[in-house]
Amino acid sequence: MTSWLSGTADNFSKGEHPPHAVRYRIAKEHIEVVKGLWDSWEDDAFAYDKQKGEFFTPGKLHALNHKGEFFSVKGPLNIARSKQGQPVIFQAGTSEAGRNFAAQNSDAIFVHAESFDEARAYYQDLKQRAGGFGRDPHALSILPGIRPIVGRDEAEVESRYRQAVELVTIEDAIVALGRPFNDHDFSQYPLDEPFPELGDLGSNSQKGGSDRIKQLARDEGLSLREVALRFSLPRRDFVGTPDQVADAIQTWFEAGAADGFIINSVLPDGLQYFTEQVVPVLQQRGLFRTEYTGNTLRDNLGLEIPANRHAKAVAHQSDEAVA
Repeated sequence: MTSWLSGTADNFSKGEHPPHAVRYRIAKEHIEVVKGLWDSWEDDAFAYDKQKGEFFTPGKLHALNHKGEFFSVKGPLNIARSKQGQPVIFQAGTSEAGRNFAAQNSDAIFVHAESFDEARAYYQDLKQRAGGFGRDPHALSILPGIRPIVGRDEAEVESRYRQAVELVTIEDAIVALGRPFNDHDFSQYPLDEPFPELGDLGSNSQKGGSDRIKQLARDEGLSLREVALRFSLPRRDFVGTPDQVADAIQTWFEAGAADGFIINSVLPDGLQYFTEQVVPVLQQRGLFRTEYTGNTLRDNLGLEIPANRHAKAVAHQSDEAVA
């Protein structure tokens, strides 16, 4: 994702980040460059031929020679191509530019959705955009982040939920709320009055997230306190017994709101609870694997290995010669 906090610009010899739209132009060219470098070596470039004294086939090593608006990179990369062809490209973005970038370039997308309806709308939108860019929509995995809280019975569920809620103070929630707005200081506003009018604050920061927060506050007439807690407290969607949490996961998956999930643990033992209690239920329902069939992330996400662009070009030239 493109950086938005001004403090990060200070670490890269920049006084401030470029405008939001320019950041995505940079990102687009950047991904073109790294993909080109990842294809520097064809898959069978390394001959290891002792008799000929040939370590690699020179014709299967390719310079990039990229000269663009933001980058000038000759290449080639000095390491062999990954066994998964290219690393899996993850992206997180909800702005218009972020969605288009994800649909065109990403293998997987992390998204934070406030509700099932919001998640499904995002899912359908991104799949449609991917198709519009000539991609197979099924090749794009959309993975909402969730924070499940699991208990063996209703009493333990409620106890663990209250434990998680008590970890959140309004002071911390206010600080966290400022992040999408370039660490804006919300402590200067009254907590129990309507969410402040912020104009275009956040438009050159985390634009999608800040726009969503402002829209929610307007639509529901929320106070600053309510908005801050809404975005810090664990949602109830994935709070319950193992069967109840599995039900929610199954609903989101089967109804077209997610291809999978990125699990974030609220409590120290939350991941252990999830893997030991919820995963077996999902396995019994045929919704989660019982063993791994591959040994790379790309394998386990069900993604194909991208063809090396140079190998395709050589094959095409050979076909033309035969014709």
